[in-house]
Amino acid sequence: MQATAPPFVPSSTTRPSDLSTTKEIIMTTSFPSASNANHTVTSSTVHGVYDLKLVRDLEGLLNVETAQTRLRRIAGRAQNPKPFNPICSYTTLSACKQHRQNCEKVHYEPIIRPWTDPSLGYCSYLNLCYGDPMFASNPSLGDGPGPRGGKECRYLHFQVVPTTSSHPIHPPDQPPLPKIIRERLLPNIEVKGVSEAQWIHCDIRSFDYSLLGQFQVIVADPPWDIHMSLPYGTMTDDEMRRLPLPSLQPDWGILALWVTGRAMELGRELISLWGYKRVDELVWVKTNQLQRLIRTGRTGHWLNHTCEHLLLAVKLPPDHPPNFPIPWQTSPALRALRRGVDTDVVVAEVRETSRKPDEVYGVLERLAPHGRKLELFGRKHNIRPGWLTLGNQLGESQIAEPDLHARLRQRYPQQPFHLIHSDVDMK
Repeated sequence: MQATAPPFVPSSTTRPSDLSTTKEIIMTTSFPSASNANHTVTSSTVHGVYDLKLVRDLEGLLNVETAQTRLRRIAGRAQNPKPFNPICSYTTLSACKQHRQNCEKVHYEPIIRPWTDPSLGYCSYLNLCYGDPMFASNPSLGDGPGPRGGKECRYLHFQVVPTTSSHPIHPPDQPPLPKIIRERLLPNIEVKGVSEAQWIHCDIRSFDYSLLGQFQVIVADPPWDIHMSLPYGTMTDDEMRRLPLPSLQPDWGILALWVTGRAMELGRELISLWGYKRVDELVWVKTNQLQRLIRTGRTGHWLNHTCEHLLLAVKLPPDHPPNFPIPWQTSPALRALRRGVDTDVVVAEVRETSRKPDEVYGVLERLAPHGRKLELFGRKHNIRPGWLTLGNQLGESQIAEPDLHARLRQRYPQQPFHLIHSDVDMK
C-alpha cells in the first residue's frame, strides 16, 4: 500500500512560504461539483489528499479583504464625490416612451439640420464630428490648434434633452474614518510645495531639466511617432530615449506613461532604459457621447481601438537589481503610497485628439498624495492645481515657487515667467 502524507493544516507555526504553497495548491486544484461536496479532493502535489471543507475554508481566508486593505480603501475615498447621472439605454426620449411610462434617466434627441438624412443613421463620430456645426463650439476643445468644422455631415447627431428635474444617483453615505486610524494608515509627510497650478511653456526636447528639482509623480503623454497622420508634431524614438526622466525623481518615484499602438512596446523599453520597473497598467476604455464604445475608423491599423494604456512604473535605486522584489513593506517611500485604492480601469468619454480623462489625475493623486507632481507634454486643459505642467502649447509661463522662478529667470532671461504668490503648503 502506498503511503500518503497527512492533510496540511495551517497552525500557529505555519510559515508564510507554507501558506503560499497552500494558495498555489488551491488555485491549481480542480474542485468537484456541489453535488459531490462530501468527496475529498485529490492533488498530485506532495501534500496528498485534502478535505474539501478545509480547502474551501483556506480559499475563503486567502481571498477575503484584510482589515488594513479595507481601511486604506475607505481612507482613500473622495470627500465630496460627484453625483452620477445615468443615461437611458433607449438613448432617445421618443424610443424610451414606447417602452415605459416614466424614466428619470438622461435622454438624447436627434439634431435635424437642412442637410441631415436620417436614413443614414448615427454619425460614428457624434459630437466630435468635424462636419457638425456644434463641433466648433465644443467646450472641451480649448484654444489649441485643430480643425474647427468642415464639410457638412449628413448623418444624425444628438444633444441632451433639457429637463426641469434632475435625479442623480448620489454615492451612499459612508461612516467617517476615525482620525487616529486615518493618521496611522495614511501618515502625513511634511513636503513643502504649493497647491496652485504651475506651467512652463517650453520645447521639451531641449529644456534644461536640472532647474526643476525632483518629483514624486511624473505623468507623460508623449507625441509618439506611431506612423499615422496626426494634427500635432511627434518625437522620434531617439529623442524619447534622451529625456532625462531619472534625474527628476527620487528612488521609488512613480512614473505614469501613456502608450498606444507601436509605442506600447517602446514604452516598456524606455521604462527599463531609464532605470524603472513596470509595476502595473491602467486601461482607459473609451466611450462616445452616447456612452457606448467608440467604433470609428480613426484609430488602429488592424482593429479599431477602444482603449488606451497607462503604464505605471517605479524608479529603482541604482543598487537594486531589476529582477529583485520591491520592498513594499520596508521602504518608507513605498509605505507612504496608497496602494489598493483604485482599480486599473477607467471608463470615460473621449474628447478632442489625444486628450486623456481627468479621472486619471485622481487615481495618481490618491496613489501618491504627497510630494511634487509633474506632467510632461501637457496642454492648457492639463493645467491642474498642485501640478507643474510642461509643454509647447501653454502660453505665458506661470510659477508659484520663488526658488524655481529665480532659476528659470537666470537660465532663460529672454522668456517671461509670471510669478504668483502662494502661502499654502502641500501636505
